[in-house]
Order: sequence, then C-alpha cells, then structure tokens
Amino acid sequence: MRYRGSVLFWQLLILVVLLASWEWLTGIKAISRTPGLYWIDPFFISRPSLIARRFVYLLSDRVRLNLWQMTLSTVQSTLWGFVVGVSTGFVAGLVLGRNDRLARIFAPYIVAFNSLPRIALVPLITMIFGFGLVAKIVLAWTIVFFIVFFNTFQGARSVDADLIHSARFLGASERQVMRTVIIPSALAWTFASLTPSISFALIGVVVGEFLGGESGGGLGYLIIQSLGTLNAADMMVALLTLGLIGIVMALGIKQVETRLLRWRPEYRKSA
Repeated sequence: MRYRGSVLFWQLLILVVLLASWEWLTGIKAISRTPGLYWIDPFFISRPSLIARRFVYLLSDRVRLNLWQMTLSTVQSTLWGFVVGVSTGFVAGLVLGRNDRLARIFAPYIVAFNSLPRIALVPLITMIFGFGLVAKIVLAWTIVFFIVFFNTFQGARSVDADLIHSARFLGASERQVMRTVIIPSALAWTFASLTPSISFALIGVVVGEFLGGESGGGLGYLIIQSLGTLNAADMMVALLTLGLIGIVMALGIKQVETRLLRWRPEYRKSA
C-alpha cells in the first residue's frame, strides 16, 4: 500500500510540474526584439488555463456537438472495433495455430493483407461503408485483428506438448484438451496484445473520423475542425481526452487480464 502511494505521489508531482512549466513558459516573453515571441508559443500548443476553460465550454450545452457526445462516439466505435477484432483474431489464431495445413494454405493471404498500410484502406472502406459507425469499426478491426491473430497463433503453437499428452493420458477428449489446456495457454499470449490493440483501435477510429467530418463525429472531427480554425486549445482538448480514454481502457484491460489469468503465478502474486 505504501509503495502504491509513493508511485501515485510521484506521478501527480510530475504532472503538476509539467502543467506549471507549460503555463509559465507560454506566458513569458522570449528575450528578443521580435514582438509577441514567447519561450513556447501558445499559438501552437495553447496554455493549460485556456485549455481548461475550453474543456468546460465544450462540455456545456452551448455547443451543438458537445465533448460528451464526441467522446461517446469515439469510445463506442473503438470498443466495437476492439471486440470484433479480438474475437475474430483469437478464433482465427487458435484454429490456424493448431492446424498446420490450414496455416500453410492461408499464410500468403494473411501476410499480403497484413502488409497493406491500413491508411491505404481508408478510401476503400469509406467507399463501401460510408463515413458512419460501421466504417470506423471496420477500420479498427483491420488493425486489431492481425495484432491479436499473430499473438494467439504463436501462443497456440507454443503450448507445452507434455501438458497435452498428460491430459489425453488422463482421458480428456479433444474438446476438453482445447478448453482446459490450449485455450488457457494461448490466452496469456493474447492478453499480451490487448493493450497495444486498444491503442491501435483508437488510432484507426480517429483516422476514420478525420475523413468523416461531422457525419463521423467523434474527437477526430474536433481535431480536424480545430485545425481548420487554427484553434490550438480545442485541439489540445481533443488530444488530452484521447489520452485519458487510452489510460482508462488500458487499466480496464489490465483488470480483466488479472482476473482471467489469476491461475498464473505472476498474477496470483500481484492479486
């Protein structure tokens, strides 16, 4: 408990120092004859005090599309893309990881599709699905699927053969071996990919919102709108909100991981 308190103290101290330095450096004029020149120009990154005021304003009902609505749109698309990507990637990785023939058949197609830059797929996805929720989910899925697939595939192949033989020797059926030995072992590899997967899902959704404009909604729309009006404060509001969303989602995944993998020694120790 004392260790956690110490970590939290230093985290908060670093945050306070960063915000205070940011506010101070963007308010002090640089030593120069050029008028309006600051040590850190607030025109580009704004100031914490102004960003806080814009937070309050964007959360109010005085704007047509407030920050709550945009955040909800981004979170909803991210979670859907994440869930669909994880579920399909896990199943595909598990099936191909335990079947060499299928793995060899599909290997060139998987490598070819995974080699495509996801940003190059955005025009095609928007042509097919439009600029709404489905397009953002599909874009997030194309990113998450392969991250989870390759981890699960490797995890399914790395299951200790002695455990499988022991389970069969004790009379376990193939279904029981899959459920009690292979899937739990592969889950450890899958969960190692979930934290980066949720971050990349968020990236995919925001990219989709860049192109979708107001019809796509979300925090990506706020960033593009801020760029068009050269409003650094609103852009920083969107970026900080995205950072907070990422932290909350990562912590949620960590809690689920600790609960589902509590049979492993490292998680039992932390619990």
